[in-house]
Amino acid sequence: MDKPVLKNDIMADGSRLFLQLPQTCPPSRLLWRIIRFGGLPTAFRPDLVTDETWMDFRYKGWKFSIHNPYGEYWFFAENSECPEDILHRLAEYFVRLSGQDSG
Repeated sequence: MDKPVLKNDIMADGSRLFLQLPQTCPPSRLLWRIIRFGGLPTAFRPDLVTDETWMDFRYKGWKFSIHNPYGEYWFFAENSECPEDILHRLAEYFVRLSGQDSG
């Protein structure tokens, strides 16, 4: 499998949007997948009005967030200097899961 192409969109708060995927599963299932991958969830904030959710987690000492606007999952690294190999590991895992859910 080829490595996913990572985005490098730096947000005003210094975080990096590094991956966007279609939302193929509910946020609660994605939260369990974060745990199975070895991530440590630190926040899960659903908004019952907009039906959007923010999930925060730690992985290998780095902080990440996932948001689901517009029927997509947006993956952010809190620190834009997070090593590319860690971002690629996360991206490959979530891309693979996204394909399993939609296929």
